[in-house]
Amino acid sequence: MRSRPTFAAVFLAIAMVACGGRSGGGDPTAPASTPDGARWLAAVEVASRADDLDAATQRLREPLGEALVVSPVDCFEGMPADAGQGYVIGALAPSKDDAERLVAEAGEAVLFSASVTIVCPD
Repeated sequence: MRSRPTFAAVFLAIAMVACGGRSGGGDPTAPASTPDGARWLAAVEVASRADDLDAATQRLREPLGEALVVSPVDCFEGMPADAGQGYVIGALAPSKDDAERLVAEAGEAVLFSASVTIVCPD
């Protein structure tokens, strides 16, 4: 059984970054909004349960830093239909190129990219 407090702390920190409406000063690892509120998500993996993304979270925490997002798919408008109804892990950035570059630099393949709007409450 996985440690719920550790997972909960990691999920909460990531959700705060993803849903916090922060803007960056040109840093592609800071999930800055585009003028219309959209950001680019380069997804690495999707799963039906958040726990299924624990290994990927551990692997990507350091290389993606503040760009890392682990969140319910439903927290984003603009996701492709094949993303399903579970959870997604990937990188958020102001542009598609930045998001995909971050994932590639982390040694991962991009599953899909989408211009998304975060709809989760803070």
